Parts: sequence; C-alpha cells; structure tokens
Amino acid sequence: MRTSLAQQAPAANEEKTDAGEKPAVQDPTVTDPAAIEKQLRSKLSQKTSIEASELPLKQFLKLLSEQTDTPIVLDARSIEEIGLSGEVPVSLSLNNVSLRSVLRNTLRPLGLAYAIQDEVIHIMTHEAVEGNLVTRVYALADSLKDKPKKVIHVIISTVNPDTWEVIGGPSTIVAINNLLIVSATEHTHEQIDSLLQKIEAALQTRKSP
Repeated sequence: MRTSLAQQAPAANEEKTDAGEKPAVQDPTVTDPAAIEKQLRSKLSQKTSIEASELPLKQFLKLLSEQTDTPIVLDARSIEEIGLSGEVPVSLSLNNVSLRSVLRNTLRPLGLAYAIQDEVIHIMTHEAVEGNLVTRVYALADSLKDKPKKVIHVIISTVNPDTWEVIGGPSTIVAINNLLIVSATEHTHEQIDSLLQKIEAALQTRKSP
C-alpha cells in the first residue's frame, strides 16, 4: 500500500531525525553489531512505496525510518558543510521499489549519500562517506577461490575504478587465500556484492550440462 509522507508530516515540535538519535532496529533479539549491520544491508532490499511533496528532509527520513522499521539518522553537522539543512524540501513518488532505491533517488539530487555505521544508516555528504570507509571480508566461491588476483583486477577495473588506492583513491582491496578484504564505501560494497553474484552465476551456468 502506498504511504503518502506528505499527509503524515509531524508537527514542528515533534521528535527530529537528526545526528545523535538512534531509532530501534526491528529485531531486538539481534545484539551483535556485525549482525545488526548485516540486517540493515538486508533491509535496503526491502520493498516500499513513497509519495512526498515538499516535505523537509528530516521529516521525510523520520517517516521513512518508521515506515520501514529501519534506523536512519541524518548527520546534520555533515550536511551543513555543503550549505544544507534538515529543512531542505523533498518531493518524491515511487511505487514498490527497494529502500535502497528510495534513498538513492532522495539523496542523489542533494549531493548526499548513506553509510551503514554504528548500527544505523547515516545520511551524510559524499566526502563524509568516503572518510568513513567500511571494511568487509568476502569469501570467494569455489569457482573463484583460485583466482583472487583476477577477481581483484575485475573489481578495481569495473567498480568505481577511480576510488581505489592503486590510483590514489581511498578504497583498498587485498587477498588472503580465498578471502578478499575490502575497505570501501557502502555503495562500492553493494556493487561488489552484485558483481560477484553475477560472475558466480555466469560460471555456474557455463558448467551446467
């Protein structure tokens, strides 16, 4: 069911979605930080429908957080550095799309991005996101475990190629046996996940009789 955020905007004196506030994660039984962040990455694929007209960003994010039961925090200090505030208006109409898509379509026109950190989804500038890289370990599938150097070459050549350390960027990737240790932004990790899945699926298809 489509939810109209414009119709649900809270009064000005209601709670603000801002830096320092931390909405509850949906499943209170999950307490391990790594497990919580994994749960948040899963929530980014959750489908939702959004309609907002000239709604202040802070209210939009608060209601999106409530609608999807996902902790979303606006880093007000970060966005102030590029001349924005939580009052910047948001107009958006999307039906049955992922939370990831809602966030990207909301934040891209504003020059903002998101990062999963400290068990919440933070909304901040691209510069702030790049300064808070996330380190994750990828276990290569059997079809790729003997080819870590080739996999690394494909990743740094196709996934945000201008962000890797080999050409002066902030992101790093190293291999230990069949493991890849990657330090990069959340957006880069999402693209790596997708790329590895596509490569593995293609190799499996080629092996099928």
